[in-house]
Amino acid sequence: MQARNADLRLEQFRRDLAKPDGVPGEPRLARGAVTVRWEGPDGYWASDDPALVDVDLVHEWISRESYWAKNRSRDVMGRSIENSLVLGLYTASGEQVGFARFVTDRATFAWLCDVFVAAGHRGSGAGSFLVQASVEHPDVADVRQLLMAHPGRSLYRRHGFGDLLQPERWMERPEQPTGGRASAG
Repeated sequence: MQARNADLRLEQFRRDLAKPDGVPGEPRLARGAVTVRWEGPDGYWASDDPALVDVDLVHEWISRESYWAKNRSRDVMGRSIENSLVLGLYTASGEQVGFARFVTDRATFAWLCDVFVAAGHRGSGAGSFLVQASVEHPDVADVRQLLMAHPGRSLYRRHGFGDLLQPERWMERPEQPTGGRASAG
């Protein structure tokens, strides 16, 4: 029943987003204007409410336990959360046990990154639920989604990710020693 209610809320959200601007009595919702909550297996739930994200906990996970962002600073983690579409994964009691974020313009491109589930909650389906909620988020469900992961990560393949169709068209500019910030002056 909870899954059906979540589906109905997402359906209404999508209808509201499709409303043309200026229809009398029918305000158009801006993308990201309302938070979405998904009910998952075994009491887990996910939310895109950034106010629920424990930034210090996420920083601890990403900077100390991830293979892709070891030693990421608290400042960088905070800015990345502030400027992204974020999803938290929570237990029935409200404890945060996972995190994912999209770098996105919500129109043409969404990069899924920093997907993390606390060690004690892996292998329970919670990570798969978090990825599913992420890729089905109404702000990015209909745009090109990308991610970087170790080859062979079947979790992501189960949710529609595959090899780049034209990898020769992609280029990378590695992080610059200055941190990419221009000096004011």
